[in-house]
Order: sequence, then C-alpha cells, then structure tokens
Amino acid sequence: MTGRHNNTPARTRSFRHRVLAAGTALLSVIGLGATIVPAAQADTRNIVALGDSFSSNPDQVRNTLRAIPGPIGDWADDYPQTAGCLQAPNNFPAKLSQATDRPVDDYSCTATTSGSMMNRINQAIDAGAVRNDSTVVLAVGMNDYGLFGAFDNGTNILDPGNVAAAYRDNMQRAADRIRSVAPEARIVVPGALPTVDRKNTTFCALNVVPDFPMGVPVPILRDVENWNRDNQRAAAADIDATYVEVMDGARGHDTCAADNDRYVAGIVDTTTPNYNMMFHPSENGSQYLADTVAPHV
Repeated sequence: MTGRHNNTPARTRSFRHRVLAAGTALLSVIGLGATIVPAAQADTRNIVALGDSFSSNPDQVRNTLRAIPGPIGDWADDYPQTAGCLQAPNNFPAKLSQATDRPVDDYSCTATTSGSMMNRINQAIDAGAVRNDSTVVLAVGMNDYGLFGAFDNGTNILDPGNVAAAYRDNMQRAADRIRSVAPEARIVVPGALPTVDRKNTTFCALNVVPDFPMGVPVPILRDVENWNRDNQRAAAADIDATYVEVMDGARGHDTCAADNDRYVAGIVDTTTPNYNMMFHPSENGSQYLADTVAPHV
C-alpha cells in the first residue's frame, strides 16, 4: 500500500512535467516565431517635388508680405518652407505624400520656370534628397509663357515654338542633372490643372455669388494650356519620363465650375472652398492632382 501510494504521485508528477515541458517548448516556438516575423515597415523611397506655385501654393498674404523688414515680414516668414520658398501644408506635394504613404521632399517654389528649376534641383541634390530610389516630380511649364519665362529662359514668349524649344532643352538638362547623381531615379512629369472651360474658353475671374461664376472667354489662355501640355508630353518622351495626364480628368472643374467642383480659384473669389492663392488650386484641386499622380510614382 505504501509503495502504491508513493508510485502513483510520481507517475502523475512525471506526466505533468512532460506536459509542462511540451507546453513551454510550444510557447517558446510561438514566441520565437513572433519575434522573427518582421513588422510592416514604412516605405522610405522618397518623392522629390519640383514645381511652380501650382505645387507650392502658399498662403498669398504671407507670400506677399514676407519680404517686408520687421515684425510683419517675420510673421509672414513663419510658415512651412524649404530652401527659402513657402509651401502650404495642404499643397499638392503634401497630399501626394499622404496618398502614397511615402516621404516627400518639397522643393516647389512660386514663379519657378523650366529654367530656374535647375537651382531647386541642385538644392535638393546638395541636401541629399535625390537618390536612386527617389521619384522626382517635375511639374513646371506654364510660367515659361509669362514674364518669368522670358527672364529665366531668354525666350520670346510671343513665339510658342521658341518657348517649346527652350522648355524641352531645360527639361533635358534637368533630367541629365538628376541622373548624374541618381541614374536609377524615376522621373514623372504631371500635366497642369486647366483654368478655363475647355469648350468655350471662359475664364471666371469673379466668383462672389454662390455657384454663379462670372467670366469672359480668354481663348489665348486655353491655347497656352494646350501648348504647355504638348510641351510636357514631348519633354517626357525626350527624357524617358512618365507623363501623367491631368487636364482630361479635370474637365468641368476649372474656374467656371460650381463652387465645390472648382479646382482653381478665380481672382476675386469668395466662394471657392479652401484655396490659398487667387488663380491657384483649391484644396480639392491639390487633392485631385495627388490622387492622379500617386499611381505613377
């Protein structure tokens, strides 16, 4: 009796030990597996955004007053910026970062042309932002047809062929500079938002009555927008870049669209929601640009 009384607990304890050991081993394997399964990692491939004020799109008051010496200029200068250029926190590059879940180095700047863009590219390169795993977005062209283009590029802005030739040359130099330091970088050339109705060429400068835009036909503006698109397509082909069509999907969203559908504000405008500068993209316009470009970067 005594032996049977002593042996039974021994067998029980042995069985329990084996079960406990097996359970411990199983938990160790599970725990080990948990430690070796990598967590989801953020996409660190950056996007370098180059562009004019349709990209940077800063607050108009601050952008105008920042050069004034003293407290007013100091206040105006207290705003997001890169290398001396103000950039709205809700602009196209910022929204592109959100749409792609990738970091964006924003080197867009008001008044940038295809010629002056080289300065911004060099700043981005000097900062180490342009790498082989980067996507570089070159969103310029419209300013080439204005006084900035005449000054920066030395072109006759009344001669569309002259402007186009200079643009394509400048874009080639930009691509060569980028690939000199990052030969594997991807280059994307997005089109520009239209500002005039594509059919009747109306530009609505006055938007003060809700959903009642007021404007007049400005055929030359539609022509310039079409010339710019042709230039961007041609340059993208020249430099082996991806061209992203913007204008077609934005039809009906120009300055003459209904308030909530308007992607570009007028000049005197109290009805376009959430815009930063007159004659520049609304927040809806910047979001459309980001959503359109995101699949191509």
